[in-house]
Amino acid sequence: MLFVGIFLTISILVVIAIMLDLWDGVHTARVTKERVHSHKLRVTIAKMSEYWRFIIIGFLIDCLGCIFAFYFMPFVAVIFGAGLIIIEIKSMIEHAKRRKSHCAELPMILKSIVNCANDKDAHDLIERIINYSESKKNNETTLNVTN
Repeated sequence: MLFVGIFLTISILVVIAIMLDLWDGVHTARVTKERVHSHKLRVTIAKMSEYWRFIIIGFLIDCLGCIFAFYFMPFVAVIFGAGLIIIEIKSMIEHAKRRKSHCAELPMILKSIVNCANDKDAHDLIERIINYSESKKNNETTLNVTN
């Protein structure tokens, strides 16, 4: 029973990690003003089936390991499950990096560039971008000096 209980726990943890990654991906898409496509859900379902097959292979290897007296826990399924959870955590870290990058501001900047009707508007926009860039560099320099 311990063997099956550990296997089911690992399986549930992997499914929870996949769902958290999906939620985080949707949240990132909303923050970066990207459309949320149903394709992402299909990819998540396909990923879940691939992961499930991977864990079952580990479980089958563990079932063969039950022949030995020292094999009291589904070691391979635990290792596979931990690896899959780490993959999902890495994906969530990548989402966080995308949210924190300035790519979310890109559509607004592009819209401002397109809306420039004459040279004066374009020069004003370039000045604002330069001032923003310089203020960012000054803030980073100040933070580095204080640290």
